[in-house]
Amino acid sequence: MIMAIFVLVVLATIMAFTIQMTVKTGKRAADVYVEEQANLFAKNAAEYTVYKISKDRNCSLTSFNTTLKTYYNVNVNISYILSDTTAACPVSSIALTSVGAPDGYAFAKIDVTVTVNNQAVDTEPVQIFRRYLEDITPYVY
Repeated sequence: MIMAIFVLVVLATIMAFTIQMTVKTGKRAADVYVEEQANLFAKNAAEYTVYKISKDRNCSLTSFNTTLKTYYNVNVNISYILSDTTAACPVSSIALTSVGAPDGYAFAKIDVTVTVNNQAVDTEPVQIFRRYLEDITPYVY
């Protein structure tokens, strides 16, 4: 009788440990998935920004916000670095004079922040910040 109770206690302990590990593994998998999606959205937001700059052929875009899948919030801020101010870019851009360079150059500094609405998704708080420096010279000059 004592041996049977001991076996039941051991089996119950093993089952409790197994259930606990399964729950933790599932939660960690969800956290990793949400974080990887946020990283992909950050990269796609930077690529979309370069596309918008190339489509408009000027530097009028300075920021935008969007919500994806109702729980990913994407904020993008753009600053411009130019060789001169004669390009079609706003005054808020940084003007750098190129000494002896025959052609102008233009770069966009793109700051992307992706946050996850934790009320919609049951994960750990996720906030991704990425900074990209993209050459936009062919689209501005």
